[in-house]
Amino acid sequence: MTDAPQMSVLRLARRGGALVATIDDPATRNAISDPLLADFDLLFSHYRTDPAVRALVLQGNGRIFCAGADLSGKTLGGSSTDPHGEMVELSIRGARVFGGLHAFPKPVIAVVEGAAMGGGMGLAACADIVLAGPGASFALSEARLGLVAAQIAPFVVARLGPAITRRLALTGSRFDAAQAASFGFIDELLADRAAIDARLDAILAEIQACAPGALAATKALLNGLPEFDVAAFSRTAAEVFADAVLGEGAEGIAAFKEKRSPAWATT
Repeated sequence: MTDAPQMSVLRLARRGGALVATIDDPATRNAISDPLLADFDLLFSHYRTDPAVRALVLQGNGRIFCAGADLSGKTLGGSSTDPHGEMVELSIRGARVFGGLHAFPKPVIAVVEGAAMGGGMGLAACADIVLAGPGASFALSEARLGLVAAQIAPFVVARLGPAITRRLALTGSRFDAAQAASFGFIDELLADRAAIDARLDAILAEIQACAPGALAATKALLNGLPEFDVAAFSRTAAEVFADAVLGEGAEGIAAFKEKRSPAWATT
């Protein structure tokens, strides 16, 4: 395996032929921050073609998978002289991560324990296989913050189907692991971490028995059905996201930081 790049909030480890990437940023509840976006870029560039890596396992540290966008930090701060352009660029960066995870040429397994909110749910949706523990919970929570589940939409729809995605995205409803299993969002609900580890090892053994070139070709083929213009969608989604952040999202983010209900929830 190539020399490990220097990461900020992703911890990398080996598990047999798999690369395990653990989001380890408790200060932000493993949120999607500038450092995490940069770490994913490094991960993709270093390991996409590494023959020693046969699979990628993505998980969160402790009791949370990923809280979604880093609302408490500067990621959605809009501090430049061109806040709309800044938000568009941020959204495009997110699109590169979601798309890169989805298109990673090795099998991707998400292990979800605790909350996977908004973009965190999007990260899980980009995986080929999703394993979860009983404490996992999920939500497309963006609309409650005045935001839009933009770049993650095609990946969530691919996992949930359009009808369930509409219901969850238009209510921001939180749902637990059992509901996620019934929706088909997670592939297997395991009793505890020991059961997750045992099942993970079994899946990795199955992947190891497959030809890596055949797996990469299979993923590329499946990702092309139906044909999907990723670049065109990501640009449209970025514009929608930027408008939301600088519109109702300003109130939603302020309410989040001030630990109060947004104006639209109190009228």
